[in-house]
Amino acid sequence: MKIFNPYVKSLIALIFIFMVSFLYFKMKSNDDSTLNTNKAVIPLESVSDFETDGPRFPVPDIPFDKIQRPDLVALPALNQSDQYLHLALSEIMDEGISKLLSQTTLIEKIVATIDNLPRKYVAERMRPLAAIENSFIVERQSDTSDFILSSESYNRYAFLVDQLSEIGANDLADIYLRFYPLFQEAYEDLGYPKAYFNDRMIQVIDHLLLTPEVNDPIILRRPHVLYEFIHPELEALSSGQKLLIRLGTRNSAKVKQFLIELKALIS
Repeated sequence: MKIFNPYVKSLIALIFIFMVSFLYFKMKSNDDSTLNTNKAVIPLESVSDFETDGPRFPVPDIPFDKIQRPDLVALPALNQSDQYLHLALSEIMDEGISKLLSQTTLIEKIVATIDNLPRKYVAERMRPLAAIENSFIVERQSDTSDFILSSESYNRYAFLVDQLSEIGANDLADIYLRFYPLFQEAYEDLGYPKAYFNDRMIQVIDHLLLTPEVNDPIILRRPHVLYEFIHPELEALSSGQKLLIRLGTRNSAKVKQFLIELKALIS
């Protein structure tokens, strides 16, 4: 097995952690809360900011030895890649997670999810993993109409975050390097024909590291069907930042520490 540089290992792990983190709860009262459009909007760089003559942080082109890996086949077309990527990921992921992977347009959904983390919403149809039943658990506060986000919700996500340390980084890097041209193609198809997927990664990291630390209890309200943070400054955060908060302090601290280490490697 080849040993890849720390940048590639970290980049692949980042992709995985966002895949597993976006297992939103399968409830009608979920994270897709209606927000007041007059609230502060998270500033985003324009597409032109990413249109350069070349990538700022290119992924190294490391050839694979066919003698060492005789099982490798030619890279499929993007619209025919689902079965190949499923097979590759199922060999290194826990079976419980690999079964949740989307059966169609998996690469496109991974790319779209990462790209939308700094925005208000991530469309349900673009999430790369199926939802976990009843993973959003709240407790009603006594004598009020408000709710508290239960610690049981955090436990539902703990195994996903912990799974990161159990996956062999070399194996994950192997998969990523083989499929990277398809990730880049999907990013271009998303509306960035002159931009680079890796460059978008860095902007997303910076944005997520700005997520405020929120101690328990996290208080919610339910003005209609959907739950909202009771504090306006939290409700105004992006989908990615809200997700980190809803993972709980233990899980979000692990994710943020990883992002800090990753940024130090690639910036």
